[in-house]
Amino acid sequence: MAPAEPPGTVVGAGYEEGYQWARETRSPRPREPRPLEASCDEADEALRRVAERIARRSLRGHPMLDGPELVFALRAEGAPYVWPKVWTLAGAKPDETEVLERWQRWLGSFSEGGTRRCGVARARDRDRMVVVGVASDVEADLSPVSTTARVGQWMTVEGRLLGAASDAKLVILGPRGRPRPVPASLYQGRARAGFSLDQPGSWVIQLLGTTDRGPRPVAEALVYVGVRPPATFHASEAPGDRAGEGAGDAPAAIQRMINSARASEGLGALRRDRELDGLAEAHAAAMAKARLLGHDTGDGDPAVRAAGIGVRIVAENVAHAASLPRAHRALWASPSHRDNILFERFDAVGVGVVSDTDGSFWVCELFAAR
Repeated sequence: MAPAEPPGTVVGAGYEEGYQWARETRSPRPREPRPLEASCDEADEALRRVAERIARRSLRGHPMLDGPELVFALRAEGAPYVWPKVWTLAGAKPDETEVLERWQRWLGSFSEGGTRRCGVARARDRDRMVVVGVASDVEADLSPVSTTARVGQWMTVEGRLLGAASDAKLVILGPRGRPRPVPASLYQGRARAGFSLDQPGSWVIQLLGTTDRGPRPVAEALVYVGVRPPATFHASEAPGDRAGEGAGDAPAAIQRMINSARASEGLGALRRDRELDGLAEAHAAAMAKARLLGHDTGDGDPAVRAAGIGVRIVAENVAHAASLPRAHRALWASPSHRDNILFERFDAVGVGVVSDTDGSFWVCELFAAR
């Protein structure tokens, strides 16, 4: 008699590239927790489905989802979560006690605040099992937002902040141009805003909440206007993503991409700053070591430290992607990150890039007005 599989194991899983999009983005998507998921505050079905996709890929020897595709996979499943994190464990026959201990230790290695949601999946073949967990610290939930719309359609977005917030605003990012803030009402923890989708293409809708840590993205939706959602992931081209070709090194390539993107909007070039470079490089190395994408991975927030070296305004972009152009495209596709790239008062930039053993890149960009 064959031994029973742990709950949630995909046996003989195939590998499928295609994405089938949920009709709407909303949260939460609760489900009954399986054993590992009980270590989180709540189990989430969308996170479990993304974990299952990653497990299948890993079992077949395909590369892990990098940052941009991980977010894309979440949006395709209809999840608005920001800053998702992935944990994996593979072996011929993992000891369940060790699996639980390592999972709980990983969960304890980060804290973004809010309600921790996660999804866990397993995949196995004859010789190997892969366990994958996807977790996100959630600070806001979204009422349903359709993933498709008509050109000219009026859309209303409503979010519920899960913690104390003094302010909330909505930022929308169309296929072209700068991010656009949309006035939002905030009453008893519920933020509400409306706007018109006036261009065909993909739109990013981002809810920002102001907490004791300042304004930060707390939920996000992707809406395809007048076009169908793509069945496969591709990083859309961004202004400047080819400008880094022929650069002497990776940080110089990123600087060229930033300045080319700024030139496309009629903005001046940013000069490299040695002090900012040092902070950015140290943080890129810290992210690579911790294998966590974030503004603070245990080394402190580099933007905060930069404020102590004589800058008037400072902002930070971070990315993890399979290539430098892909990292630039992911940042361009994010409202808050594109806003940093195109902020007209910045005059200096520091760039840190660290390559990973799998060939991917950890990128930190520090923008400043000196």
